[in-house]
Amino acid sequence: MNRSALTARGTPRRRMSVEQRREQIMDAARDLAVTEGFHAATLERIAQACGITKTLIYQQFGNLSGLLLAMVEREFARAAAGFTAARQRPPQPGQSGFAAGVAGVLEAVDAAPATWRMILLPSQGGPPELYERLDEARRLTREALVADLLAADPALASLTNPDHEAAIALLHAMSEELVRLRLSDPAAFTVERLLAQAEWLAKAMFGRRG
Repeated sequence: MNRSALTARGTPRRRMSVEQRREQIMDAARDLAVTEGFHAATLERIAQACGITKTLIYQQFGNLSGLLLAMVEREFARAAAGFTAARQRPPQPGQSGFAAGVAGVLEAVDAAPATWRMILLPSQGGPPELYERLDEARRLTREALVADLLAADPALASLTNPDHEAAIALLHAMSEELVRLRLSDPAAFTVERLLAQAEWLAKAMFGRRG
């Protein structure tokens, strides 16, 4: 048996399936983009990180652009799944619907920080599709936030803030900032600290009269 097919202990090295290899390559591209910027995600660096040749990347994705686009689509799909799960999270007793949603998103962020870092803290030099998808994701999440708040409180029109559209847009921007704080310094910005802020924001912007 070829020595290259053996591990250090002399046992046969397990070959990756095509799908496993694709995932490995996209993981390497994402990690380089997140830690060093998209300029660092070259075919040479990605191949080196995976222990493969550039030819294999060409076979899987065609070229670097094809790889980065596939990786961006995968990460957005993962983030969308996390956001959908967050929307379905029921509020705890005494918790606002907004804070419950933030709690779900923070849980998704902690489970896949590299995914959310690429989306909410993107480096320069990424494919144009990345920034287009980011704009689209913001629009969809803002619409989802409107739907969630209305579903949680059908009497929204009776609340003190008269400009619901502007208030919801601000809540959306602030919820993104809460996530960025968690990504930038998780030790300082604990989940409990951020959820307390989310609750305060919801009450300040949609507190009832009296």
